[in-house]
Amino acid sequence: MKVTFNGVRREAAHVAELLPGRFFCGIGVCFGCVAEINGVPEVRACRHQLRDGDEIRTQP
Repeated sequence: MKVTFNGVRREAAHVAELLPGRFFCGIGVCFGCVAEINGVPEVRACRHQLRDGDEIRTQP
């Protein structure tokens, strides 16, 4: 999929590929992957099914 990650076009099959150095549980029980996705804040990115054109921004 082609997505925009923090303003940069990237290609990835899963959000985990875009979050280097972050803890990744993959089941949505922690907050290590919280991001803004397509304008929606506080999304647990590990539970989000990527789609072409998604816009993902990490949150501090």
